[in-house]
Amino acid sequence: MAATRFLEQVLRVRPSWRPSKIHFQHLTVACSNTVYKVACGEEKLLLRVYGSDDHGLFRRPHEVERARYVASCGFGPQVLHTFEEGRIEQWLEGRSPTYEEIRTEESIRRIACKLREFHDRTGLNHNDLHHNNMLMTERELHLLDFEYSNSLDPTYDIANHFNEWMYPYTGPNQHLYQLGLYPSLAQRRLFCSYYLGSPRGKGAVVDDFLAEVEKRRQDSHEFWVRWADSTPSSFNRDYADARRKLLSPSSKLVAEERAEQGQQGQAAGSSPSAEVGNVAEGICQTFRILLQAQARSAQETRLRPSVQSA
Repeated sequence: MAATRFLEQVLRVRPSWRPSKIHFQHLTVACSNTVYKVACGEEKLLLRVYGSDDHGLFRRPHEVERARYVASCGFGPQVLHTFEEGRIEQWLEGRSPTYEEIRTEESIRRIACKLREFHDRTGLNHNDLHHNNMLMTERELHLLDFEYSNSLDPTYDIANHFNEWMYPYTGPNQHLYQLGLYPSLAQRRLFCSYYLGSPRGKGAVVDDFLAEVEKRRQDSHEFWVRWADSTPSSFNRDYADARRKLLSPSSKLVAEERAEQGQQGQAAGSSPSAEVGNVAEGICQTFRILLQAQARSAQETRLRPSVQSA
């Protein structure tokens, strides 16, 4: 097994482990790296072997510093050892939620609240938040894999998370999105309401914030098309070709959303006046300014200089 060539690195972290008792298990949930569970008896570690290319979208030294920083803020595993080809991390217990599970109200609440906590405490975006980059237990939700994290931009991070709902990442056609899995307007409102701390997805502030989120959907698609184009492979070509279809303003997803919003407006019986809309926009803008100021404060007081120069 290829992982056994990293046995020496594992023994640097756990010198008391007997080599004959160490077992490597390949985990298939990571896209940018190859990941193994390393076990000796009841003890476990995670071995992360870097992919052949960083796609030009992040730097490996920066990724390690970022992983250490977010761990110091209470997110993700501790980095225990680094070497040229990868690193060894603390093992976190839990399981990745299924793409069906993240659609429940309880999961929406947990993810939205955890993402807000991550933004507040780190001053960063995650930028790759899908169900395989989370671990759930009965009481805890862990966010994982921060190699694409960068400066705080909450509306983009949430828009990208909504886009990721369309990718189950199972079966032979993992590059294909499924429009029917995109969160409904009610689910998107609910997520934003929990993120903002507003009750039950109601109110002009929630709707205005969601409107800002929706504006960033295309930015998310453009980023992942660029990611796929940066390292040509059969999978990446298929992935980029499929995702480009979502960049068109006439795409089915955009049309369905417009129809859904129209139905919501008819059900309400009337639309907000221009005055109310302006007030809501002002409130949301104030919220964004405060959140960005909080992010700058977090970075100034807690980030290492090398992490600040992302």
